[in-house]
Amino acid sequence: MTTVGQYAIVALKLIAAYFVTLFSPSKRRNPNLMLVSEKGYDARDNGYHFFLHVLQYHPEIEAYYVISDDSPDRPRLAEHENRLVRYLSFRHCKLFCQAHWLVGTHFRSGHTPIPFEAAKWVNRVFHIFKNKKVVFLQHGITKNFQKRFGVKNTFFDLIICGAAPEVDYFVEEFQYPRSVARYTGFCRYDKLIDFQVKRQLLVMPTWRKYINPNQIVDSQYYKAYEALLTDPRLASLLEQHDMELIFYPHHCFQPVVDRFKKGGISPRITIADVAHYDVQQLLKESALLVTDYSSVFFDFTYMKKPVLFYQFDKDIFFSKHVGSGYVDESAFGPVALDVDGLLSSLEACLENGMHLEPAYEATVDRFFPMRDTHNCERVFDAVMDC
Repeated sequence: MTTVGQYAIVALKLIAAYFVTLFSPSKRRNPNLMLVSEKGYDARDNGYHFFLHVLQYHPEIEAYYVISDDSPDRPRLAEHENRLVRYLSFRHCKLFCQAHWLVGTHFRSGHTPIPFEAAKWVNRVFHIFKNKKVVFLQHGITKNFQKRFGVKNTFFDLIICGAAPEVDYFVEEFQYPRSVARYTGFCRYDKLIDFQVKRQLLVMPTWRKYINPNQIVDSQYYKAYEALLTDPRLASLLEQHDMELIFYPHHCFQPVVDRFKKGGISPRITIADVAHYDVQQLLKESALLVTDYSSVFFDFTYMKKPVLFYQFDKDIFFSKHVGSGYVDESAFGPVALDVDGLLSSLEACLENGMHLEPAYEATVDRFFPMRDTHNCERVFDAVMDC
């Protein structure tokens, strides 16, 4: 995690890079230069897939990918070493100043070298986003209201939407024009068409911003998943139906993933960590998903596979984590409010052969009228048009 002191050093690098770019004709903004990123230390999401697409099909674009040297994902990009930029380095700051396109999956698209609120202040003084195109690829479909997404809080020239109804949500709730919020499909969806399924159940809950990871064992969240993972009825179902279970907590809770490794868990259950497991691969190879409110269920249902929802803390989640949204999870799969209800839904789904029921499939078709392998190219066209 980057400290305040480290960000202060990076801020000085950014200011220096700004003046180097401003007064050196050979280093001024490059109209073909594109900076692509995810969180700055990973390469496994929409940014990664978009970057590879640009390199392969659009060599006229000088694209660079921002990633830390110690990232476990860096080997994936080893053959493109000359296009990798070390996260928070002076070169990162310099290319940020020079780039015409800042493309990323998170708020700090591009990847903005300093925290977003600080970037807004720096922009008022130095106009660092002037003459740039800021593209928000997103890392999940936005389905709940969050103030920070408001049009006055961002610099986005383009927001890539993964589902058709998501466009209306950005327009109506966050006041973006339709020229900014565009339905193209997510870049990573190009790889969700071709997959082979294992007898594997993926349990993948989202995080809770009101839970301190270091105190997670005292939370209702931890106790609910501990109760599920250690329940003998779950162990029996896994054995009876010859299933393996992968439990993969959200990346915000990954630093404390070992807290879930304890006695009483079936040998058929694996507690997965980010260093050894790839989310997209897990989604593709799993036959069934259990989640809570995570937008990852969209990726799963996009592949026409069943989802079960475990929403034991619904009231507190929507009051302390996010606001209400336009998505009713029950239209995509059964919703359970406790472990008994979840295990009943799981048993029924296993007995049914883990097929997506027609009513849920109809919802999926409404959300994803485009299901093909052309998402990256549609995104690229939208970027060039923004």
